[in-house]
Amino acid sequence: MRTIITTTGTSLISNYRNSLGATGKSMPTLQEILGYLREVSPEQASAETNSLSRLLQEGDEIVFLHSETDDGRLCAEALSEFYKSKGYRCMVKEISNLRYGAQQFKNKGLRSLVAEMAQIVRERKRQKHEVLINATGGFKVESAYAVLIGILFQAPVYYVHERFEDIIALPPIPVSWDYSLMVDHEDFFEWIHADLRSTHEATSRLQSIPDSVRMLLTEEDGYLMLSPAGEALWEAYRSLLSLPGQTVYWSDRARRYYENLDPETQRSFDRLINRLSRPGLRPESNIERMRNSDCLVYPRGKKPERIIFYEQDDKIYICELARHSDQSYERLLNKNINSGNYSDFEQKI
Repeated sequence: MRTIITTTGTSLISNYRNSLGATGKSMPTLQEILGYLREVSPEQASAETNSLSRLLQEGDEIVFLHSETDDGRLCAEALSEFYKSKGYRCMVKEISNLRYGAQQFKNKGLRSLVAEMAQIVRERKRQKHEVLINATGGFKVESAYAVLIGILFQAPVYYVHERFEDIIALPPIPVSWDYSLMVDHEDFFEWIHADLRSTHEATSRLQSIPDSVRMLLTEEDGYLMLSPAGEALWEAYRSLLSLPGQTVYWSDRARRYYENLDPETQRSFDRLINRLSRPGLRPESNIERMRNSDCLVYPRGKKPERIIFYEQDDKIYICELARHSDQSYERLLNKNINSGNYSDFEQKI
């Protein structure tokens, strides 16, 4: 099954008024708009019908995303009713704060749009749907963020300009995004995303945050929050975390070491192992060969924890867990650590 996420603008109302030669701003009724949709061709009716006429297949679901405005709501509802009458499954979603006020639109509105699109893509892909993004309608800047969601979530984006004779397809880009920034500062991203944070409250945390993270933040009315682009990246990262990872097996030594750790340190190892089991979240530059060993070490750099492991048949085998703080990693470096020394692997439940 296919789901077509469609950003929805107000060209339907504009075209209806133009067909009547009307210059006033009185709002048409739902029935008037539906009558217009039935009378004219899809190419004439609106940007959304023009693009959907070139995209739709039997059995498709259409999700109409509209602004928090009366005319946006009317257009989405009319389009939904029209396509339901033609046998398509339809859903209408209002994007909070996506309205005509510039400041509200720029920060809250676009962030809400990104979050809603990401949630729909995740849900539909989980249901094994093929997801397409139709970015023809709506505010122009919506198209830019629709393309970003398409890139991050590997979904094709489609667009029809009023002067184009055919639809333009922007296929998924077969590249892996570097999520190391999210991995390294996941605590901060979780914190800033969970609730409204005053700029004053965030000051102490920002002192240890690199400029590359600050670029994904924006300030509004004394609060610091993820920018729309930051929201898109965070949603894509969360989506990857929800996917099944490689099977992980632990040696008896690794299990016993873990069980003797305090809960906070255990959570740190849990997160690292979760990332390690998902190749899309672990840059290979963050893995190195252990000295005098056939095993690998993750992560590199300033992280206090170390995981000594090897991979075989798309499975991960953790030989040892270690830290710098208790010198356990340094002691392992002076030993002859090799994968063949371990045979008592089990999955940790």
